[in-house]
Amino acid sequence: MRINAFADVCLRAVMLLASAPPGELLTSRDIADAIGTPYNHVSKAIARLRDLGLVDITRGRSGGVLLSAAGRRATVGWVLRQLDDRTDVVDCESATGGCPLNHRCSLRAALRRAREAFYSELDDLVIAELPKPQQMGPVFVTLHTRQSA
Repeated sequence: MRINAFADVCLRAVMLLASAPPGELLTSRDIADAIGTPYNHVSKAIARLRDLGLVDITRGRSGGVLLSAAGRRATVGWVLRQLDDRTDVVDCESATGGCPLNHRCSLRAALRRAREAFYSELDDLVIAELPKPQQMGPVFVTLHTRQSA
């Protein structure tokens, strides 16, 4: 299974926010720089994470993004399910119409079960517990927010 680029950006943003010093707000620009992703992609990801209740946003000159309590409890599997807007794993439609094998297709059902098994395997991984100080320290030094560990 592959996750899409948008889900990848969302997961990396949550990991970064989880490792930020308590109470420290990060701007979308800081997050974009830290995870190496264009600002406009990060802005969209932050908006979606806010809609899911995973981040709190403070607007204004000294505003920024903070991981919410729900964001600290969120699992990789749950977040990926929320971000996956595909109804099927495979696209059974073509330019000439639907697949002639579409009626009672057992492949689609098997792939749907496989996708759920993939997400279920990730249900025990709490995103906020994934980043380690030794991996995140240099990121925050680059952002000038904390000293490296």
